[in-house]
Amino acid sequence: MLLFLSVFLASYLYHGLGITVGYHRILSHRAVKVPRLLEYFIVSGGYLCFEGSPIAWVATHRVHHKSTDKEGDPHSPRNGFWHSFAGWLFAPDFKTPKEQFPVVVPDLLRDPVYRSLDPANPKTQWLICLGLCVLFRLSIFLLLGPIALLANVLAAGTLFVAAFLVNSVCHLSQFGYRTFETADQSRNVWWVGLLALGEGWHNNHHAMPQSARHGLTWREPDVAWMSILVMKQLGLAKDIRLPAKKIRPEISERPEVDTLLTHDTIAV
Repeated sequence: MLLFLSVFLASYLYHGLGITVGYHRILSHRAVKVPRLLEYFIVSGGYLCFEGSPIAWVATHRVHHKSTDKEGDPHSPRNGFWHSFAGWLFAPDFKTPKEQFPVVVPDLLRDPVYRSLDPANPKTQWLICLGLCVLFRLSIFLLLGPIALLANVLAAGTLFVAAFLVNSVCHLSQFGYRTFETADQSRNVWWVGLLALGEGWHNNHHAMPQSARHGLTWREPDVAWMSILVMKQLGLAKDIRLPAKKIRPEISERPEVDTLLTHDTIAV
């Protein structure tokens, strides 16, 4: 039981932070900078959770922010819950064409490591990801045994689903609450926030997309933000971007909360 719990927790943090800190806050929004090798390690957690090419992931996410819940949004519930959850992956018309990558993700295209994970053929891209994911779990099985493998698969599977919940549930009016009057339908959903290590405070994120911090009060726990603070204390994180105005503890209780913060961000 101790082995299972230890591997599950370690895997949950490795894969979860790989998605929310690596793919999302570092690569997609450049909300924080870390040394390049550390960046690769963090991002590997998301890649080995079967998130696929960082270049394609970031391109999709940046297009999502450009057209959130409007025509052109790759995964908005306006096209149905299943579409926003996972259906968009199987709908070519909603994928960002590679021809647009030089405009949408020029920064990632300059990186040879990320380019190597994004071959021209999408099927090859996913086969590479699948192969590396299988090899990673085979290593866990050989080194730690079947209990550890089960723990890792359960952790990665939970986070894989949690990422889809952010795209879907966190844009549905039936769930959560809105702190900011954004131009989209984003919501803060507490249980997605817990599952996805802070990604569920989605309305906060859409109000300030470049902010490294999504949970704005103690009632909005943000494990990803806590990990960034730890890296900062260790001298590993810099150029952390935060809301331009101080956040008050009672922020979620104030109806005029949208006036307390701006969409501008500053480096600290």
